Amino acid sequence: MAANDESLDLEAERVYRLWKKGVHRRGISRRVGLTPDQVDRRLARARKNLGGDGLDDLRTDRESSLMDMITEAHKNLAKAETVAERNACIRTVADLNMKLAKLLGLEMPAKLTLELEKVFNSEGVWDGEVIE
Repeated sequence: MAANDESLDLEAERVYRLWKKGVHRRGISRRVGLTPDQVDRRLARARKNLGGDGLDDLRTDRESSLMDMITEAHKNLAKAETVAERNACIRTVADLNMKLAKLLGLEMPAKLTLELEKVFNSEGVWDGEVIE
């Protein structure tokens, strides 16, 4: 990788971190001394480096933000001094993990789960009934 590519990647990471913190494009432009168009290109580069493309950009942003929040929640859990603080941190971690699972499509909606349970017999085997 050329030195210029490395510096662009570093700049893209910096722009992306600001974006994840909720700084809008114009604010990022002022902070890092780029035009709004350059900010857009750096965001695209950061997403590409993360593996996101096209319609997955928003999902990539949210996934990355959720992972950052989960990391912070675990740090807070390690620092918790009271049972109430620990319980609050555990609830936060569980909630964030649930949101991440939902974002990644790993969680089935409750209605779908209920309908699937209706067509399986007591041994957990599909009874051949078709849901319409």
